[in-house]
Amino acid sequence: MAAKEKFVEPTYLECGFGELEYKVIASEICCRCGTCEAFCPRIENQESRPTLIDYDPLCGLCFAYCPRTFLNMEDMEKKLFSRTRSQDEALGIYRKAASAQASPVQGTVQDGGVATALLVQALKSGMIDCAVVTGRDENWRSVPVVATTPEEIIAAAGTKYTITNSVVGVAEALERGFSKIGFVGTPCQIQALRKVQLLEEPYEFGQEKIALLVGLFCMENFDYDTLFSGLIKGKFGLKPEDVSRFEIQKGMFRAIDKGGQVHEVKIAETDPYTFKGCGPCFDFASELADISVGSVGSAAGWSTVLVRTEVGEKLYSSALSSGVVKEKALSEKGLALSKKLSAEKAQRFVEKSQELGVSEITR
Repeated sequence: MAAKEKFVEPTYLECGFGELEYKVIASEICCRCGTCEAFCPRIENQESRPTLIDYDPLCGLCFAYCPRTFLNMEDMEKKLFSRTRSQDEALGIYRKAASAQASPVQGTVQDGGVATALLVQALKSGMIDCAVVTGRDENWRSVPVVATTPEEIIAAAGTKYTITNSVVGVAEALERGFSKIGFVGTPCQIQALRKVQLLEEPYEFGQEKIALLVGLFCMENFDYDTLFSGLIKGKFGLKPEDVSRFEIQKGMFRAIDKGGQVHEVKIAETDPYTFKGCGPCFDFASELADISVGSVGSAAGWSTVLVRTEVGEKLYSSALSSGVVKEKALSEKGLALSKKLSAEKAQRFVEKSQELGVSEITR
């Protein structure tokens, strides 16, 4: 990892769960990344929200690590990249942009299967000794999984499109004694783990063992209960167990059933099912990841890849040289589309942050 220095916001170290509850959870700007639950033994997920279950000593850890309390992107970029992004870097700082595809594609992967292939390559090469991925049950309820074999990583492939407290999996990996932990997740989860790595505070519990962050492109995510009751069952007439996979393509949200039939609506029609905590988020392309992967900007069956850090560059180069992935140039049109969506999300953030009174999350 490029960053060695850490930044500190000392005033927040005196805040406890009460402030987190008031400013983030009750205000419905919580992204349910699972960070507070992962690293504080007094907080658990109850009824799909972080809940204090024991005495709060006001240590400040939960408040400090939350990506919705304060987030100074300029400070974090300086520590991670040794510079801040310029005005024309709408997708954040990166060393290389390309379209890529896993070779061969394995399992029920999303788009080009690159995120899965990269994690498998990282595991096989010894860069990581486990990968925290998002799995699911037959009803599409998602859960964090600590994968230790290529088969376990491949089994968790495919986007779930519902909120998951995936960072809890990092805590599990630490408890199980892993020392080189890989993680794949959404922009808010990547932001949280970078805060865990870079924030100066009095607790050391193994942050240095987080070895790889693979970030996903994300415009917004959905609440499980609302999505499945309102859209999947209500509009599509499907039971959760009938769904084979989900995808977002060409402005449409699609559920493909196990018979291969496509059920779709325009993405604008999914607004009622969007998770409220996604509102105060400007990050489309997981700008603080080691390497970012998404479908926007690349042809069907391919993934857009943004290599950001030295760690990401080492992994991607290894995957290319070993034939795990193949690449082609990312078109100017594809790059422009990715930048357009990133700008749209940033603008939505400005509007939502003003509406919600969020002032301590900055680019």
